[in-house]
Amino acid sequence: MIFDIVLNQMIVFFLVLLTGAAASKLGVIRKDYLPDFAKLISKVLLPVMLFFLTYSRSTRETVFENLPMIGLAAAFYVVIIAVTWVLAKILRPVGDKAKVFRFAFIFGNTGFVGIPLLAALFPDSGPLYLALFSIIDQALFWTYGIYLATASGTKARINAKSFVNPNLIAMALAFAFVLIGIPLPGVVCDTLGLIANGTSAMCMLYLGALCYFSNLKDALRSKELYAGIAVKMIALPVAAGWLLKATPLDPTMTTSLVLLMALPTMTVVPMIAKMHGTEGDYAAGLTVGTLVASVVTIPLVALLAL
Repeated sequence: MIFDIVLNQMIVFFLVLLTGAAASKLGVIRKDYLPDFAKLISKVLLPVMLFFLTYSRSTRETVFENLPMIGLAAAFYVVIIAVTWVLAKILRPVGDKAKVFRFAFIFGNTGFVGIPLLAALFPDSGPLYLALFSIIDQALFWTYGIYLATASGTKARINAKSFVNPNLIAMALAFAFVLIGIPLPGVVCDTLGLIANGTSAMCMLYLGALCYFSNLKDALRSKELYAGIAVKMIALPVAAGWLLKATPLDPTMTTSLVLLMALPTMTVVPMIAKMHGTEGDYAAGLTVGTLVASVVTIPLVALLAL
């Protein structure tokens, strides 16, 4: 059942992604549109979707009942940080590529892929699981992630402003509204719902355009891309799925965690890598390579582990 839903959702995502690539081929979406397109999605659409789905499908009780998701997220990041460190030592990417490789394979695309996927699979609880997971995810991304993106010999620029971003604000507001019990007028909910309903398609259209305009040659020639996909996007989530079946935890929670573990590279990784170092193009190749692979690997993980 879960495999069927995941497979269907990834096929739908892939077809919309192809639509974005076709629109780019036809000149409807141009390369210079992508930065503004990404800003619209990351600063408006995804925060609205995250807020609305968390607010509308959570209660004070469900938030407290599902707090173990924070602990599971922390455990996952301890494991993936250790595993990518070992992989980098074995594969020995040149120079700062070792750090950027780890950066790319530690942080998954919870926004553009994770939110739509969990919302489709578990409409009532999926967005809450992702919001709780994101507490650890975002805290590490804007600290340890920035360190990994920063060129060797340069001091990482980490400050409090890094944590003030639309997704974190949306998540904090959603939790506040739910825990305090603040009701929103029906017309506001309808407006937010309409925006949320179109967000998944916009994400996939953008990712399709990103694939079309990206140069994958260097990434496709790098052995670390394939090793990262095999270990992070297949082996680890499958092993976690088998282990978590033996625990008394809610199966929907553990299923959500396994799928979050299997996500492709976070879309903003190339931008952060370029901003803080010299390996932005390498990061972009890994990002698009993992995105294309995820169309196959996520359903495979669902088949083998769930």
